[in-house]
Amino acid sequence: MHKRFWLLMAAALIAQILAACGSAAPASNEPAAQAPAQATEAPAGAGEASSAPADGVDRSKLSSELFVYNWSDYIDETILTDFETEYGVRVILETYDSNEDMLAKIRAGNSGYDVIVPSDYAVDIAIKEELVEAIDFNNIPNFQFMKPEYLQPYFDPDQKFSVPYMIGTTGIAYNQKFFPTPPDSWAALFDSAQLEQFQGKVSMLDDERESIGAALVYLGKSINETDPAALQQAEELLIAQKPLLAAYNSSDTNRKMAGEEYVIAHMWNGAAGQAYSGLDDLPGNPDIRYFIPKEGGTIWQDNLMVVKGSPNKYTAEVFINFLLRPEISARNTDYIKYITPNVEAEKLLSQETLDLYAKGFAPTEEEVERLQWIKRSDANNTVFSDVWTKVKSS
Repeated sequence: MHKRFWLLMAAALIAQILAACGSAAPASNEPAAQAPAQATEAPAGAGEASSAPADGVDRSKLSSELFVYNWSDYIDETILTDFETEYGVRVILETYDSNEDMLAKIRAGNSGYDVIVPSDYAVDIAIKEELVEAIDFNNIPNFQFMKPEYLQPYFDPDQKFSVPYMIGTTGIAYNQKFFPTPPDSWAALFDSAQLEQFQGKVSMLDDERESIGAALVYLGKSINETDPAALQQAEELLIAQKPLLAAYNSSDTNRKMAGEEYVIAHMWNGAAGQAYSGLDDLPGNPDIRYFIPKEGGTIWQDNLMVVKGSPNKYTAEVFINFLLRPEISARNTDYIKYITPNVEAEKLLSQETLDLYAKGFAPTEEEVERLQWIKRSDANNTVFSDVWTKVKSS
């Protein structure tokens, strides 16, 4: 299923890029046949202030504040201001650097957060551990704009708990000034002979599944491999690499790559795109390039969810619906440089974003064939954490 929808996505992106001014129409915006029941009308524009406005939002049920726990540099914060202006709800944003950090905070209880943005396998964990609430899709009419190929995924097959937020890949970003011959392999990060010249200017994601997964893929294994011998090899590879790293970093690789503190890094495509294009007060660096190594990389889908016991569940669903408005989703995508699952937002993307995709910051059909999903099962629930603990403490 996932290979199929990524092929569809890649084809759609290629069609957009080739179209004049990016105006090619994406696929149908009809919801999947098994999607949850939803309203048929998109909400009206901002500014409706009556007690029963056309957008259907009951202002009397809204909380005064909403607490969102999200990844770093993963939302255009002017959107939060716009939400407050329209609904009178102040959004308090805090950030995390890994799914594991987020899950630990939520598991502890009384986290105070209402909305979280976990990746696919972390959604699976959150549902199985009953850390999240089932969503009332009647409060999210803009769900109709989600592309069918992103619905009923393996981690939420009944589409009860999650709403797609962004799609992305994990590969390698590098500064072309330092690489006369463009790299094409994970060897650029794991072959010490290649890496030594850049000692202290290299980073890996501070993420146990991504970094161990990259080592496994370099070794020719599945990103979800749990064989003890393979994991031992991955552990040894990461320990040998560690003295050459500046850091394990999932929070500001975009800034450090743009500023040339790093010359090569294990990165997400959108963060690499931010390093290239710039972000707010961050000047972009036109020498940044991004690729999926020939051995393969990661594909993932981040999702919006409501934390179990949230006292602001209705407000959280209104907020999620706001993020799904095509014009809001397009603005957000243009800002953070990932890939929107919103069919109507896709039509509104800027030419700058489409050009960025064409430069390699979105996967081609050939690259899609080499991408893997990180999955969680009872068998691998702790083995990756065990390896990561050994690596980090070495």
